[in-house]
Amino acid sequence: MVLMAIDHASFFIARVHPAETWVAPGEYASFTAFVTRWVTHLSAPGFFLLMGAGMTWLAEARARAGWTPARIRRFFLTRGLVLLLIQQVIENPAWLLGFLSIAPGAFVDPPAVGGSPDGVFVVLLVVSALGASMVFWGLLIRAPALVVAAIVAAAYLSGWLLTPAPSEAGVLFPIPLRVLFIMGTTAPVSVVYPWVPWLVPAGLGVLMGRAVLRSPDRARGALVRVGLGAVAVFVALRLAGLGDYHQPGPGFIGFMNLTKYPPSLDFLLVTLGMNLILAGSFAPARPRARSLAGPPEAPLRSRGSLAPARSLGSGLTHALEAFGRSPLFFYLLHLYVFGALSWAFPRGSSWAVMYLVWAAAVAAMYPACRWYAGFKAGRPIGSFWRLL
Repeated sequence: MVLMAIDHASFFIARVHPAETWVAPGEYASFTAFVTRWVTHLSAPGFFLLMGAGMTWLAEARARAGWTPARIRRFFLTRGLVLLLIQQVIENPAWLLGFLSIAPGAFVDPPAVGGSPDGVFVVLLVVSALGASMVFWGLLIRAPALVVAAIVAAAYLSGWLLTPAPSEAGVLFPIPLRVLFIMGTTAPVSVVYPWVPWLVPAGLGVLMGRAVLRSPDRARGALVRVGLGAVAVFVALRLAGLGDYHQPGPGFIGFMNLTKYPPSLDFLLVTLGMNLILAGSFAPARPRARSLAGPPEAPLRSRGSLAPARSLGSGLTHALEAFGRSPLFFYLLHLYVFGALSWAFPRGSSWAVMYLVWAAAVAAMYPACRWYAGFKAGRPIGSFWRLL
């Protein structure tokens, strides 16, 4: 969540926001601009991976609390649809604040990827893709592992095969094809996160969640090993010029300049690999068993939870945990905070000023996120607030 805020501060404050699309690789004015953008690539794949794992853990906890499979599926369906609604009604106006506050010529839009921006009023960003993934995997939360793995493979391959060549960037593809597979615009819909390719990390998260439930004591080392393996495969594929929509460019930036929209195989390998390494590194060395039984008003957690161990308990760790336990609240709050601050930077800022504003804003949001995390955890498991 905190890394993601860097990327959005870059847009709202510095007025810089590259886009690595199937049409063209990302463009960066400096090494600082590249690093600022690249570290935030961990965020979106991490959201989907951890959402899939969290869905598995929540389904297990709710089943032990007496929920039927139908009620569990209904919860995921409802929450996914709520996320789709939040994207349009609450999130998108915050982005509008950022665009309205830009001085003429102070921001260069990324290359067009089809259609015309005229008449667009439905914009599908990461929250929409998360909602669609929750609906899809919520219906299949009890599916056999082989079925989940097969769907993950089919989702990736179909996305890869249906993504057009860059020469077709101006084609007005049908809206269903846009929504499901092809990043770009066909008015009235503009799609940044097509839904099918992003089913991949969420589905892998479902499988990860099951693995942790089966053997939480082995989770730490296994996650790190799998993560290192994924990064190693990425390096091999990239050296061979495989796994991305664009060939590697010269130097380190060219090698690491990967396609995010839609996510290429190389992008998913390196970002998910690093997320797994981080998850394994932050997991308790000896996870404490937690009973999944208890009164329905108690916040239920899986015994395989990868929450940071209290033995690691620095103030920074506790702060990160507060943000992680209120992800949607933090996400929406930080967009409006940066949206309001953007009016003080109509022509952008230096990187130093941007990072200072980012750090100050994140610190200022900590008390609110900590309060909301506690408030939500204290609600009964059937409460509306559990949907947010």
